[in-house]
Amino acid sequence: MDGLESKFQSLMARLAQSPLYREKLTAEQFAGASLSQLRELPLTTKDDLRRAGTFGHLAVERKRIAQYHESTGTTGEPSASWFTAEDMVAGGQQLAACGVKLNADDLVLIRFPYALALPAFLMQQAAWQCGAGVVPASGRTVVTSYPRVLELLERLRVTVIAGLPREMELLAETARLLGAQPSAAYPSLRAICVAGELMGESRRRHIERLWGVPVFNMYGSTETGNIAVMCEFGSMHVSQEDFIVESLIEDGSAPAPAGERGFAAITTLSHQGSPLLRYFNGDILTLEPPGCPCGRHTAKLKHYGRGRDRIRIGAIVLDGYDLQEAVYTIAPAPDAWLAIELEHGLQIVLDSHASDQWEADVLERTLSSKLRVPVTVTISSDARLMDRDALVLNVPSTKPVYIQKRQREEGSL
Repeated sequence: MDGLESKFQSLMARLAQSPLYREKLTAEQFAGASLSQLRELPLTTKDDLRRAGTFGHLAVERKRIAQYHESTGTTGEPSASWFTAEDMVAGGQQLAACGVKLNADDLVLIRFPYALALPAFLMQQAAWQCGAGVVPASGRTVVTSYPRVLELLERLRVTVIAGLPREMELLAETARLLGAQPSAAYPSLRAICVAGELMGESRRRHIERLWGVPVFNMYGSTETGNIAVMCEFGSMHVSQEDFIVESLIEDGSAPAPAGERGFAAITTLSHQGSPLLRYFNGDILTLEPPGCPCGRHTAKLKHYGRGRDRIRIGAIVLDGYDLQEAVYTIAPAPDAWLAIELEHGLQIVLDSHASDQWEADVLERTLSSKLRVPVTVTISSDARLMDRDALVLNVPSTKPVYIQKRQREEGSL
């Protein structure tokens, strides 16, 4: 039995301890399923997890649990996730494979929230496993305001920042408001690691310009742990020893055509606490075969956003990635933005400290051309998208919103 097949059989044995899967799978499926038959097994949906409740997919005794995490529940009841000590170590190893190459000389400032969300704890594990030190500067708390985080970066000579992409943008804007240029003010900083939000290439390059250091992306979820990390050449590589990632058509019934965008189904091969089989998480992605100058022999993943944010206007289908790529090619790139779906097009609200360099009609033509739908542009002149006064005060950050979907009447498409 090869390594992946052995891991799959171990997963099936663990799933037999999960109330969710004892109800979802038959005895024949538990006893006879092989890795080659994965696609014959049922999908696990977010609704399945919510119906199962907090303990519904716990697959080990409670005494083995080291940490509990749950999603923010923005669109419904939060999804529970249980982690053993072994799960946390494995998660750290997954992040340590990132192209940032953490080492014992690094001091990593972690800006991810430390409350229930998972990334801060996995990043902490990765830093410790590489011998690096950690500065736990959690986001969304009054304890570590934006000015205080900037002061810590300078005083402690931090070498790596880890957090949401939005936090990197807000920290850079705070530095500007305080009279500093981020790309010059923190000479010890050598890299930024981000996760928790969609980040396309244009946004990554924008953050790299703001800070003057390379930016490395990571992809995962609270329910699964981290699935893929970016190498030094900018490719996102799947941790194939721990995950099977499928790309399926929208209803999940068949694989997406090669090279086309599909919906993710994630199988957690090694997770102990709350393992998942073919978790249909609503994310849109493509998978490419192995082949990268970094030498990793694993599939490459590209994330396009969440299905719930997909916008259809006539025959045009726009994912979060498409909107983000268009917005971040504006010069100068906005400090904040919001795309609002209209019946026959989009309204895009933009905010920038350099908005006097923009012309709304030029932006409308540019964005309409890139997105292939009519776009109206509103240039914000108030605190609707960014409250700059709050940035320099002791005000905690909040979850950002980038896409506002149109409310449809019941029964409409």
